[in-house]
Amino acid sequence: MTLTLRAYGPDDADAFRSLHRACLAHYKIAPATASQEARIIDLLNRERHMACHIAYDGDTALGFATWALSFPAGAGISLVMKELFVCAEARGLGVGRALLSALIGVARDEGCVRVDWATDGTNKTAQQFYAGLDAPALEKHSFRVERAAFDAFQKRLNTRLDDRN
Repeated sequence: MTLTLRAYGPDDADAFRSLHRACLAHYKIAPATASQEARIIDLLNRERHMACHIAYDGDTALGFATWALSFPAGAGISLVMKELFVCAEARGLGVGRALLSALIGVARDEGCVRVDWATDGTNKTAQQFYAGLDAPALEKHSFRVERAAFDAFQKRLNTRLDDRN
């Protein structure tokens, strides 16, 4: 295998779509709609809000890592990795390590003070992968509001603000 990594570019759209679909299937998430896929590709193409690196063996896309810069990270900026996905047939071949290493390089080049990422509490495979890299684990809690709950959650937020006035 000859592994190459590169930052996402518009020519990678088809490879990313294929990998993204495989990632959703891996996590047993319903396929994205055409408009959702188009929005993701548009944001990646415009380098707006998010970025991606893709690993290839020749012309075969093997995995991707999505990321964004965020602050605050103490007094600095952090690179936040949202997803690291490697196709089943490429797992154990160093693709995940190579993608994570590429992001460390990006973080260094961007002047970041750290790289942050999380896994779902039930994703034992990912947790074992990161533990095997001696990645420092943090005790944090994540919170999530799904789109279907936006209105109700926002109403609760606004109601509590109105109660203070």
